[in-house]
Amino acid sequence: MVNRVRKNRFQRAREPDPIALQPRDEIIVALVSEFRFLAREQLQRLLDFPCVTRINIRLRKLYDHGYLSRRFLPTVSGSPKALYVLGPRGVLIASESLNLDHRQVEKERMAVLQEKDLFLDHQTLLNETRICLTAAINNTQQMRLERWSKDHQIRLPGQEKKLRPDGYLCFFCQGKVYGFFLEVDCSTMSSDRIKSKAAAYLDYARSGLYEEDFGLRYFRVLFVAKTEVRLLNLKSAIEELTDRVFCLTTLDRLYGNPVRDRIWQRVARPGLFSLLED
Repeated sequence: MVNRVRKNRFQRAREPDPIALQPRDEIIVALVSEFRFLAREQLQRLLDFPCVTRINIRLRKLYDHGYLSRRFLPTVSGSPKALYVLGPRGVLIASESLNLDHRQVEKERMAVLQEKDLFLDHQTLLNETRICLTAAINNTQQMRLERWSKDHQIRLPGQEKKLRPDGYLCFFCQGKVYGFFLEVDCSTMSSDRIKSKAAAYLDYARSGLYEEDFGLRYFRVLFVAKTEVRLLNLKSAIEELTDRVFCLTTLDRLYGNPVRDRIWQRVARPGLFSLLED
């Protein structure tokens, strides 16, 4: 009988099992780089890979051989949650797959490894939101994702400072193109900071710069909160400034079709709406 030594989840194996890279491995590496990091269950959804045992074995091999690295999300109780980050041997694979300069990919890889835990919480919420929205678009007939941007900086009229949304998505549906900026909220922003950010979006909307920058006349801003209480606080703060542009929902409502489903609240309006309603 072979006596297998239990592997340490916090360290790479000194003598890892051999690996022959498969096309799916390269997709995993590219996805982890594109999203900055991903949990195992998020990779399963993106890859339609239902078997937990098989993907765990594959991820372990990619980790042991340096194609992936790991960070751990702190938890109140139990084992910390593993998050897969691009590893040193995955940089060239990711840069070729994503058509990016390998130095840029390496720089972002190192930044993720050094970020504070608060960043992990925010990025986890952002990744989950992105996965839900893009899956809904890709799985709906007559709908097509045109663009997803991260790290886009918006120039503001008459100001040197720029606004940095958490994301921007643009999709096509039945002859119309929709554009949305995305903000995910981890309950860390003060009311004054929320109003300042909302005011910056309103200035941008009035300036006409959006059409110059993105080729569309109108946009909305999507806020995703963790809880209903926080959502109502966000909505109340924004309503002091405007009755348009902003839509809000909570993370738990995204697990359906967050584009077509009426899960979004609008400022200064009762009821729930879909993203396709004018």
